[in-house]
Amino acid sequence: MMNRHVKKVFTIFKYPKKDVKRVCEEIEKYKKSSYIVFYNPECVGITNATQEILKNTISLNELFNEKAIEDISQAIVENNIKQVIFATQAHGYKTLSEKIKEKNQNMIIKFMWHGSHSLFVNRDEEHFLESILDLEKRGIVTSIGFLKESMAKFYSLKGYRSCFVMNTVNSIKSKKMRKGKNDKSIRVGIYSSGDRWEKNTYNQLSACSIVSPDLIVDSVPATPLFKSYCKLMNIKCSEESNTGSVLREELIERMSKNTVNLYVTFTECAPMVPLESLESGVPCIVGDNNHYFTDTELEKYLVVKSEDSIDEIAEKMKLCIEHRDEILKLYKEWKKEYDVKSKKSVEEFLKMK
Repeated sequence: MMNRHVKKVFTIFKYPKKDVKRVCEEIEKYKKSSYIVFYNPECVGITNATQEILKNTISLNELFNEKAIEDISQAIVENNIKQVIFATQAHGYKTLSEKIKEKNQNMIIKFMWHGSHSLFVNRDEEHFLESILDLEKRGIVTSIGFLKESMAKFYSLKGYRSCFVMNTVNSIKSKKMRKGKNDKSIRVGIYSSGDRWEKNTYNQLSACSIVSPDLIVDSVPATPLFKSYCKLMNIKCSEESNTGSVLREELIERMSKNTVNLYVTFTECAPMVPLESLESGVPCIVGDNNHYFTDTELEKYLVVKSEDSIDEIAEKMKLCIEHRDEILKLYKEWKKEYDVKSKKSVEEFLKMK
């Protein structure tokens, strides 16, 4: 019986002609544009992050088909695109960038990287980053935009042309508070986590169990292990919690109904969930592994210094419940200044040649 990975590769290898046609037509739509951006739609978080800060984005699945690579690269050259940006690395992106450069030596090609070295335990992560670095060494890629500040600094010190690009969220309308701090009902959201080690799901769930016996947790995905642990810890799990995925619009709507959201992960780059939550009018607690809220008053409310400390996560939850109004006010002030920095970082990345 064909395993799932092999079946997936076989399917992608054929790369339907209609998809190639769609990509080429979208490239033509951006004819003579200063840049286009390719993103892998299977990477949902990266897709959302990319579309928030860059224009001219085009969905491009993994490529194993030489004819598809030839047709797409030709469309880029024929339409006089000045700059091609890959929002991440995926199978076939390296070959496509090589083919583009082969056809036009003056083409500016850039990659973005949304991860960190700690994620090398995951399949393909180290290989993908190594591919980008190899392209930069060979002069095919002119610069790399890192979404994690420490990664940008590290690779600059290593001699690579790199810069720090700052994620933000602008597409969500900030909402007013759903509840007052005296409301006894506590609803907590844990999203985009699952059972992956880096998401620290079970320390966060443990913290929920000591904050209030009436607390309700809403989660997507809510795996069998998640639900089993909720039962063990006597945590109420919302009826909407399920193992599947939901559209971003629904996820944000669910976030907005909560008292506080949790995203206290072990390793991060520049996560979208905290900003999406705060833009929806709900405080979100994070780990001490991204650049958000550093050296601001928000840090004492929202940033957990020891991500595996159940007590600290619980204390931050209590602070958020008690000081919800103040946190949201501080966030709005912080966001204005932050968006200016984010926009500037994107402009600097686009200008790099």
